[in-house]
Amino acid sequence: MALPNDLRVTKQTEDQLRRLKQYTGLNNNIIARIGFMRSLEKGYTYRENTVKLDGSLVLDKYTWLGETSSYTELLLKQKYPDFDAQQLLKAWAAHVEEGISSIRNLRSLGEFAAAL
Repeated sequence: MALPNDLRVTKQTEDQLRRLKQYTGLNNNIIARIGFMRSLEKGYTYRENTVKLDGSLVLDKYTWLGETSSYTELLLKQKYPDFDAQQLLKAWAAHVEEGISSIRNLRSLGEFAAAL
């Protein structure tokens, strides 16, 4: 099962992405990709039904994931083998939120780079 074509995040994540974009100049999709990978590195595991995808920012899968699309989906399927497409979407969104939680208050691209 693959991620749906249209991906969205929580309102809180959307706000954090906008703030980080304002301070660092990086696009939301780049920050989201970094957040997703950071959460995996930290060993985060999504708990079902803990995410409400209430954000208004909806982008297609390729815009969100770019060339990491296949890799991201493979990692999600490997970590959550029994999830359907909607569950994978929620897991992805939760990983993005978790991954950017530690960098959400950074105020410059320099601080952002140093945090990585």
